[in-house]
Amino acid sequence: MNFHEAKSKALFKKIVGVVMALPAIISTVISVLKMLYFRLDDGTAFGGAIAMPFKQLVQLIYENTHILNIFWQHSPTPDLADLTNIQNLYFFAVYVLFFVGLAYFASGGKLSHRLKKISQKIEDQLIEESIKVAGGRNRQQIEESIEVSSSTIFSQLHQLYVAPVVTAVVGAVILKVMGI
Repeated sequence: MNFHEAKSKALFKKIVGVVMALPAIISTVISVLKMLYFRLDDGTAFGGAIAMPFKQLVQLIYENTHILNIFWQHSPTPDLADLTNIQNLYFFAVYVLFFVGLAYFASGGKLSHRLKKISQKIEDQLIEESIKVAGGRNRQQIEESIEVSSSTIFSQLHQLYVAPVVTAVVGAVILKVMGI
């Protein structure tokens, strides 16, 4: 792909990344809050006493985020007691979607950074071309002659493979300590 195609592809990847990651992280956070609200209380007096501050916090967040009402209604509520519950599968899909969105955004950022370096080299080339007496190439000719290699989101090792596992392990430890 040439320089102009690479610029549009970098912008496209960043936009797709934000469009995927932002709703996914909102839904994930709301799912965890719903899980705390509905699953923390085990029915005992002690469990109810421990769950009360968390329930009040979730209630306060719910009351002050009416703009996110669609997420409150449709975000899955994971159930750690029943791992075969379909809500857990939906939660996992949204959770993974967040990291895929981050990988797209990071891929677009890498390409954009590479294009900035190339743009600087084009400026240097233009200066060299202007020194030539016989009228060198202009910026558009130089940009069209450049081939930029494409990068895939699957090369984003950290965002796609390491971060979801580390985050899930940390979250599981926190939930285990809380007794959920």
